[in-house]
Amino acid sequence: MNCVLPMMTLYIETRDEIHVIDLSTVLYLKANRNYTDFFYADGRVKSKLLNISFVESRISEMTSQQNIANPFVHVGRSLLVNINLVEVLSLKLQKIVFKTSPPISIPVSKLLLRGFKEKMSQRLGKESYSLRDTSDS
Repeated sequence: MNCVLPMMTLYIETRDEIHVIDLSTVLYLKANRNYTDFFYADGRVKSKLLNISFVESRISEMTSQQNIANPFVHVGRSLLVNINLVEVLSLKLQKIVFKTSPPISIPVSKLLLRGFKEKMSQRLGKESYSLRDTSDS
């Protein structure tokens, strides 16, 4: 089954340029002082002089206007993760693995992962079926 996600695009205007960011290709955003680092599925990282809370509010505003669920979920104070691109959330290995080839993963503390797992389960539970795998893989 193919799932087509709505186009979510941010336009960031500077004095001399307009930067177009296709959020469906962004794995996660990370706060870096007054900058926000955008980590893409193809391995690129772009830093923009924007506070992560400002970016988050614009994404929330956009998804609300389009009447779609916001795919970006907080993991701690400085990280926003695109749950549409998460393949594995491992408490045991303390990392999030994304649907990329080759796989890209980020380390996250067990405490933050527990909260993220709960948020992700709540969000995805409304849109899909959940099964429990009883193996230890």
